[in-house]
Amino acid sequence: MNAPGEKMGASSEITVRQMAAADVAAAQSILKQSPQASMWSQETLLEIAIQRYALVAELDGSIAGILFGRVAADEYEILNLAVAQSFRRRGVATRLLWAALENAYSEGARQFYLEVRASNEGAIAFYSQLGFHVCGRRTDYYSDPVEDAVLLNFHK
Repeated sequence: MNAPGEKMGASSEITVRQMAAADVAAAQSILKQSPQASMWSQETLLEIAIQRYALVAELDGSIAGILFGRVAADEYEILNLAVAQSFRRRGVATRLLWAALENAYSEGARQFYLEVRASNEGAIAFYSQLGFHVCGRRTDYYSDPVEDAVLLNFHK
């Protein structure tokens, strides 16, 4: 699966791997820097790491981004994607996303889904640029503050 719109060389030094228990503190720090991402407890992050639902991207010797997702039958749901502030606009999110989709595809997923806050125009534009399409809306899905979720999907 090729990554449309990815700059040549932009992700060449980015390494993506399964999240380990030792990465939980870095993952929580990245989530705290990302107000649009869902904030999860250390216990939840550890459980996700153990269940192998999480990927981390390393850049310049640091955890630069995280992505949590899961496969169910032929579908893959992206649960959370966040990049540390100091690593944004360097291809980290794109590299994480395509690595997750490749992994999910190898496990049988052919449809990929996620939801974002309706006000998160940057995320909607990011996913749209990569081939995701708006496919629905969930009214009052988010809390603190209450907000609709925009559903996006990608079909392979």
